[in-house]
Amino acid sequence: MLVTGLVILVPVTLTVYILKQIFDFMDGIFAPVIDRAIGIYVPGAYIPGLGLLLTLLVVLLLGWLSTNVVGRRLIHGLETVICRVPVAKSIYSATKGVLEAISIDQSEAFQRVVLIEYPKENIFALAFVTKSARWPSLHPKTADLLLVFVPTTPNPTSGFLLLVPRSEAIPMPISVEQGIRMVISGGLLLPKLATTKALQNPPPD
Repeated sequence: MLVTGLVILVPVTLTVYILKQIFDFMDGIFAPVIDRAIGIYVPGAYIPGLGLLLTLLVVLLLGWLSTNVVGRRLIHGLETVICRVPVAKSIYSATKGVLEAISIDQSEAFQRVVLIEYPKENIFALAFVTKSARWPSLHPKTADLLLVFVPTTPNPTSGFLLLVPRSEAIPMPISVEQGIRMVISGGLLLPKLATTKALQNPPPD
């Protein structure tokens, strides 16, 4: 019960803490600007919440710009300028990469869960099937492949892309969501496996 409680409490607490830090930071930047604009700025004090409101408006504006051609060109131009600055380029690229990774709905990107022998024989790794490929002209072993993503624990957004012969992938009778929870928990949250019949009749790609 203690471990179960921690699994629930820690992610919630961490999420609230990070969001609060972001909101406080952005509110401290934008609120004085708004107060000056409306003529009621007092040094050392500002109206709480105004900065957060402007932050939300800026986020919505950037989202709207990214949906049209002109906006995408403006954003691309801004990214080009940032990437020309050595230090800023590293920070921006790393931050954008992390946000793009965690914004992907992995439960929709993955088709099903399998076990593969990785990194060596008789040691199994949990993997998620993304696509299939058939390249018989390349090599006899590549005639029927599965493209699988092997995630790392506890961060399932990083991992390895492997091309595995279909015959060597063992279907797991669990949902993608259960597989992700298993990876994040480091194996603490083990799903109940279905009957062996499900193993013998995996769903089509």
